[in-house]
Amino acid sequence: MSTDTGFRDELPGVDRLLTLSDGVVAIAITLLVLQLNVPDPAKLTDPASASELATQLGKGADSLISYVISFYVIAQFWLVHHRVFRRITGQREGLAWWNFAFLFTITIMPFTSNLVGKFSANPLAVDIFAVNLLLAILATHLTVTYGHRKNLLTAESPREMQVAQARAAASAFVIVLSIGIAWVNTGAAKYCWLLLAVAPQVADRWSARRPA
Repeated sequence: MSTDTGFRDELPGVDRLLTLSDGVVAIAITLLVLQLNVPDPAKLTDPASASELATQLGKGADSLISYVISFYVIAQFWLVHHRVFRRITGQREGLAWWNFAFLFTITIMPFTSNLVGKFSANPLAVDIFAVNLLLAILATHLTVTYGHRKNLLTAESPREMQVAQARAAASAFVIVLSIGIAWVNTGAAKYCWLLLAVAPQVADRWSARRPA
């Protein structure tokens, strides 16, 4: 009679999920650069003019800003993804599907990022990208939740669980905040996403002041 442990050993290991995930993230980051366009020399009166070239490059500033922010955000998600999988000791098919849900949000990001680059002043475009980020956070959280329910995670204390939940909530709060701000100031909404680097540290300090 097979045990749950034996069944788990027959499934693909976590290493394969990590390899696949790393590859998908690498491709997504690479695709981001395709939204940057080199100015057409035919549009310049004098292709040798530095000022004309600078003017044309300036017209693509929104796409460049969108690229930098998107690259940074995907890098942050990759770091969080690896922190999550360092705690996972086994793998089941359900875990793979939740990981695929996370990868879906990453693969769609070059499109939503390009949308923001081309419609930088449109609050709907900004919110579509923000919803993309929110879904990535949700998929990551549900991956951890599934692993916890199926006993696939290393043992963690109530304090560690509290910190993890606070981090997810802080990141989600930043994204939801940017969705609302977009209808007032799209530029401020986009720069809100940079707070995703600060949100975990704020959550850690908040959790440290609360009883487990």
